Amino acid sequence: MRRSLRLSLLLSTVVLFSGCVKPYILENLALGIIVGFDSLEKERILTTTVLHKIDPSAREKTQVVASTAYTGKGTRISSNRELSKYLVGGQVRVVMYGKKLASKGIIDLADTLSRDPTLGDMIYLCVSDDEASHILTHRYREISNIGMYLFENLRQNSEREELPSPTLQDFLRDYYSEGKDPVVPLLKRKGNEIYIKGLALFHDDLMVHEASPRQGFLLKVMLNQKRMGFFELIADAEPLAKYMKHPDKEVKIVFTTVKSSSKIKLLDSKVPEFMLSVSLHGDLQEISAPYSFDKPGSVPALEKGIEKKLKKEIETFIASLQSNESDAVGFGEVYRSHIRDSKLTKAKWHPMFREAKINVRVNFTLRHTGAIE
Repeated sequence: MRRSLRLSLLLSTVVLFSGCVKPYILENLALGIIVGFDSLEKERILTTTVLHKIDPSAREKTQVVASTAYTGKGTRISSNRELSKYLVGGQVRVVMYGKKLASKGIIDLADTLSRDPTLGDMIYLCVSDDEASHILTHRYREISNIGMYLFENLRQNSEREELPSPTLQDFLRDYYSEGKDPVVPLLKRKGNEIYIKGLALFHDDLMVHEASPRQGFLLKVMLNQKRMGFFELIADAEPLAKYMKHPDKEVKIVFTTVKSSSKIKLLDSKVPEFMLSVSLHGDLQEISAPYSFDKPGSVPALEKGIEKKLKKEIETFIASLQSNESDAVGFGEVYRSHIRDSKLTKAKWHPMFREAKINVRVNFTLRHTGAIE
């Protein structure tokens, strides 16, 4: 009897809760896979949404709908007026902001995304070098689904190559950190091709500058996000001349990172002054000139040449971050964690970061040269 009563209560609960869930039939939905936001006059925004067509017999795999309003949610309402199916965002993989809009600030739109329970915080954010609509409305010869193409592009480049992790979660974490600024990929369209131009650097939620893909590699190393990937550099040939069969002015080198780490130490809280120590282990993939690896001292000399070049590039990149008051590395977080009751705010940290003294130390170890020993 008791077992029968428990079963009846359980079934009643299931029926009750199932009645509270709003049912959706997949065929009746318009599934957004990528959304672009652009700035218009009078504080209005243009939203371009690429929809995935569920019908397998459809010639076109996607549909594009554009709408305008004052808010992101407002544009969704407007978009629904143009569609025969209800627009949902549960399949959105990428959100793109036009460069003009990004320079004005995107936190309101990003924060709205974080409060949408259908989206999640692992969607990718990026900035278009032109208008987002310029990329999303174009008909590409080789790309049938621009949303999934960009998602896979950003994923593989963030996992293995030059992009720091570009998720909504990463952006909001860095934005709300008092001693760090966000960074997202910067994309550009040229004809029928889309490529990663570099990184969009932010001061709070305003895009203030851009970094090259090379600097993206260096940033990943400084953020301890770099696992494996290729890097090409040009080293000074003079210190390597005695190991080269045909000495030249410069040596082009390609290596893959096997392991990397970085550490930031606060040396002086008044200036402030930091020491950034970077350690890299790599395998040589290519060198532009015949090199005598069998000679004593040849490998350490090559390691020193790579260290010198990496150190210079890191210093140049950090100087650029400082001049734009965009702390993408997080020196401010190191400062805040070491100073008790610092009451650090971004407004206080940015001018301090501009004037900070940052020393760089690089250690590079060549694990394999590729030479037959």
